[in-house]
Amino acid sequence: MTEITVIVPYFNEAKVIVETLEQLRAQTLAPSEVIMVNSSSTDNSSLVVDAWITQNQSLLACPFRNLNSSTNTPGGSKAAGVDIATTEFVAFMDCGLNFSPDWLALQFAILISDSDASWVSGGLITSGEGITDKCAIAHTYGYRRFRPCMPSSLLRRNIFETVGRFKDLRAGYDAQWIRDANRFGQKRLINDSVVVSYFGTSFSPNLWKVFKKSILYARPTLRSGNKKTPFVYISAAVVGIAIAIFLPSLVVAGVVAYFLARLGLVIKKSKSNAVYFLRPDRLVMLLLTGAALDFGKLIGYLRGLIDSLATK
Repeated sequence: MTEITVIVPYFNEAKVIVETLEQLRAQTLAPSEVIMVNSSSTDNSSLVVDAWITQNQSLLACPFRNLNSSTNTPGGSKAAGVDIATTEFVAFMDCGLNFSPDWLALQFAILISDSDASWVSGGLITSGEGITDKCAIAHTYGYRRFRPCMPSSLLRRNIFETVGRFKDLRAGYDAQWIRDANRFGQKRLINDSVVVSYFGTSFSPNLWKVFKKSILYARPTLRSGNKKTPFVYISAAVVGIAIAIFLPSLVVAGVVAYFLARLGLVIKKSKSNAVYFLRPDRLVMLLLTGAALDFGKLIGYLRGLIDSLATK
């Protein structure tokens, strides 16, 4: 049996978690252990996992564990899984993703072929479900673009001795950890033959949820070590308010410039796939979604700044 521990955090995933468990069981390369980490779910996800493990115990090629560690974030849950893993390698997957039966085998073959590499990642391709979801993807991940991601990754466990644990954050923990890994010279391979995708909605189904999710993800940004982006957003908001008060004649020009900048970002991230949005109704929704994202980020950054000041 290959010395790999697969770690899967979950939060309120009762509707999709069995499908994730079945995909893990179907891996052509069986890991040593699968650790499902409950991120303080408020639904019956943990009970569903327990029931599935009990029902399938005799059919599993490796032990499945359900860890209720009282963690609240994906970063904290992944770190909790790593803390108890004893194998040479650890792999990460998320609930709600489609991945192939040979995911683990492909990643293992790539990683052991390069003794200088500390880890290997596959990538996420997001198509979205519904126009708002597609627009949110275009602004964030890039519409139908391959984007390397932590879910699908396989790592030599000793990398954490050098780089350290994931921070206990809902968003930004992976980017911060990757920056640290690069700073310590840890070589990462990208395997473009390993692709994961969401079952359904990739980001959010409507503008209100785009706004709320943007706040949730932006709020911990300062804690992740990224101080530049919040400063840019807050400064831009101050400048925008000043223009509206003192130079109202420039407001229309400012709004047009903002929307052109957002459109340019979509083109940069989505490349040729951005042509999908060049239709009046889709273009309007694309711009509205960008505004919901940015306004939510601004609120999130301001709340994060207040949190930071409150702890000093």
